[in-house]
Amino acid sequence: MGQSQITPWLYVIWMSSAERAAKLLLELEPEEFRILQAIELGMAKFSYVPLEEVMKYSGLDENEAVYRLRELDRKDLLYRQPQPYTGFILNYTGYDCLALNAIAKADMLNSLGRRLGVGKEADIYDALTDYGEQVAVKFHRLGRTSFRDTKKKRGYVASLGRVTWHYQSRLAAEKEYKFMSLAHKAGVSVPEPIHQNRHVVVMSFIDGFNLVDVATLDDPEGFLDDILINVRETYRAGVIHGDLSSFNVVVQRNGEVLLIDWPQAVTLDHPNSDALLERDVLNILRYFERKFDVSRSLEDALAYVKG
Repeated sequence: MGQSQITPWLYVIWMSSAERAAKLLLELEPEEFRILQAIELGMAKFSYVPLEEVMKYSGLDENEAVYRLRELDRKDLLYRQPQPYTGFILNYTGYDCLALNAIAKADMLNSLGRRLGVGKEADIYDALTDYGEQVAVKFHRLGRTSFRDTKKKRGYVASLGRVTWHYQSRLAAEKEYKFMSLAHKAGVSVPEPIHQNRHVVVMSFIDGFNLVDVATLDDPEGFLDDILINVRETYRAGVIHGDLSSFNVVVQRNGEVLLIDWPQAVTLDHPNSDALLERDVLNILRYFERKFDVSRSLEDALAYVKG
């Protein structure tokens, strides 16, 4: 077996796509990583990457490439198209392998633990870094349910024309990391962004519950104030969340607000920035009025946010 691509004590608890990838990292040979990377490159041009392109990008001869492709197929890391030509694409586990391998080699990940959350477009896991720090690892999964719906909801994807699911997911991760970094630097209560590779973002651990899952709050008025304070600080940093709702606000165990899920954020010069800000604030105000009987004027709240 070739040299290990990740610290040898990386382990998994449950076997989802990301967890299978974490386990398989211990088994993959360097040549198999070259094949996965070759297919990743080829997917930018081909719906299914032909064997000849896999050989070209990987630098392996035909016998070696065919053998490695057979092994990767056996490990369920790719899809094979037999007709009208033999071609290959990565599945989620194969793409997860590439991202986790790169993050582990950067000493950003030691172990992947339990799954903290599952959504239509992302999975989040508990994890530990090489320094024993507890972190959250988010795998973007755009296009998992519907390419068409994803492109409709996300303008930065729709403007690109034909894009693969893995490129959509990578763009979402890059965008989230960028805007979360801007917000964190401005003092907004967001997870601290630590690292990003392909479709995966490593961030500080999220210790709390989504607002939508919280039955009662000790001080609903005060908690709403804290949300609006963070929206105001985000606005001052030149950013609008763009998808704020009770699903994207976390009630931390210490009672403080945490704003999560930033891949749809925009800057103030975005043509729809005012409409997106109004929708964000209105979503929160309506939720607090309906669930906690706390009423606020939209006009007053927007005036406060824009300050």
